[in-house]
Amino acid sequence: MRILLELSTQTFRSDPSAAISYAERARLLAREIDDETSLAYALKNIGLAYYITGDYFQVLENWQRSLEIFESINDRLGISNLTSNIGAVYFNQGDDPKALEYYLRSLQVSEQINDSLRIATALNNIGAVYFNDTSTHDRALDYYSRSLTISEQVGDPEAIGTSAVNLGEIYLDKGEFQRAILYFEKALAAYEQSGGNAPYALYNLGKTYAARGDYRKALEYHRRAFAVADARDARLEMATALVGIGQTQLLSQQYDQAVGTFKQALVLAREVGSLIRIRDAFEGLTEAYARQANYREAFRYQSLLNSIRDTLYTIEKDNRIQGLQFKYDIEKKENQIAMLNKDNALKEVQIQRALTLRNLLYAVAIFLTLTVAGVFYQYWFAKKSNRLIQEERNRSERILLNILPSDTAEELKQNGYVKAKRYERATVLFTDFKRFTEFAEHYPPTELVKSLDYFFRAFDEITSRYQMEKIKTIGDSYMCVGGLPVVDENNPVNAIHAAFEMVEFVKRVKMEQPEGIIPFEMRVGLSTGPVVAGVVGTKKFQYDIWGPTVNIASRMETCSEPGRINISVFTYELVREHFACTYRGRVEAKNGEQLKMYFVDRPLAEDPNIESEGHEAQTSVSPRN
Repeated sequence: MRILLELSTQTFRSDPSAAISYAERARLLAREIDDETSLAYALKNIGLAYYITGDYFQVLENWQRSLEIFESINDRLGISNLTSNIGAVYFNQGDDPKALEYYLRSLQVSEQINDSLRIATALNNIGAVYFNDTSTHDRALDYYSRSLTISEQVGDPEAIGTSAVNLGEIYLDKGEFQRAILYFEKALAAYEQSGGNAPYALYNLGKTYAARGDYRKALEYHRRAFAVADARDARLEMATALVGIGQTQLLSQQYDQAVGTFKQALVLAREVGSLIRIRDAFEGLTEAYARQANYREAFRYQSLLNSIRDTLYTIEKDNRIQGLQFKYDIEKKENQIAMLNKDNALKEVQIQRALTLRNLLYAVAIFLTLTVAGVFYQYWFAKKSNRLIQEERNRSERILLNILPSDTAEELKQNGYVKAKRYERATVLFTDFKRFTEFAEHYPPTELVKSLDYFFRAFDEITSRYQMEKIKTIGDSYMCVGGLPVVDENNPVNAIHAAFEMVEFVKRVKMEQPEGIIPFEMRVGLSTGPVVAGVVGTKKFQYDIWGPTVNIASRMETCSEPGRINISVFTYELVREHFACTYRGRVEAKNGEQLKMYFVDRPLAEDPNIESEGHEAQTSVSPRN
């Protein structure tokens, strides 16, 4: 088993498929001999290989399971490593606040166990988050410099390479090209020694020479970066190198070649789900088409670019990043204050003992007096405190059950936290009201809120009857899920029945028009698949779900029509025996995705001899699509 783990570690960059095979064999052996530590490392190595190929869904699935095992056996080195790795996935997907949350946790655990290499890695990763915002580059420079100092003390070439390449990017951004080249060459030498991310160092060297106007040398470095990444089947690094080639072609006015290069980069970036590289490709295509005076295509890619920029950079994201850093700094200060308080308390005890010895008789008299007064005071105070505590406990219990499912609330009370759980089959349902923004402009706020409350109260009652869990409302959008926290294999059918009742209720309101209630038209969308559920936050915390299934369900709602129920192919396969459906074909969703969709017409019980329309056109679809 140890040999298999070492083989997977040595091959995950050069031959990811072989590394997965070795690690899977190690995983089976670890289960056979009940070795939890080796099982966790096997899952970690499987995730590393998938990370190189850019399959982030598999990466997160294996790394989250590995992290759970490390936490259960209190292996803090493993916890530090896995939280850092998971943060890297969210970073590559453009979710900087989520990445920073994991990076700060990794740094905290690394400092607790005094692991210099892990501390250096965490500092590097935190610096990378701050580098994404030009206003915080000085903070990024501080983290990178601290990381390089520690990495050189440890003598780890991989860590040295990462710190050096990051520092090079800072100086490249400042326009100090020669200093940037020195750091990039240092990084390249370290990566070649460790077998690490040499393509990224080569990409940055090409970027620097392009900035200096030496386009020939820039293309040489970018093409070397692509060749090394291609040999490793490292698609994220391949996409990065293609972006560098495209940008250099733009600078040297090779616009036709640039368009082709950026489109290749876009294909790879979408495969690995890297929002940052997708943004770079959109940006390059916008400029290339504009230079060719093809303004229709330039406008199309500029629109896509604006959309993804909104996803990557928001005020809320910046505030979350600042909040996470502030929380980490406060916790660190609180620990220091606690240590000082302990020291002060010890000194105070020593002083008190000296005074007691010097004034023994006087101290005894005071002690007896204070003891009697203290007993009465403690009795009165304890009685009052217990009453207040009980009142607060009852109040907290009521609030908690309004926010969380009962099982989740009980887990939070017992453990002080809620462990994230994966559900293999859950059905996510989204609704929203057509032209809600227009209504909001023409109706008084009180009437608008009253109407939303009227509809959402009815939806709460409907979803409760069908064992569905309400997740949240966002403006006029209502989100719920079936199949969790209590597993229910019949949840796809129940969810569609609930959707029919919601649609009928909205239609009934429009016909009857209760006084003071705005009649809306509603779209509904559903999808079924795996989700991860958990509680986020420590203040105003919320039970929430994540995963591709949530995104697909949202796409189904967006592409639906008023009064119709739109479902994905994954839900259709599970309910086709229960409902008559109309196949819509592949419909273009957000960011150009082509998704198979179906309208649900009615329950088949109404006419069991009628087959679902479009059934013969159905083909097998993998979850990644």
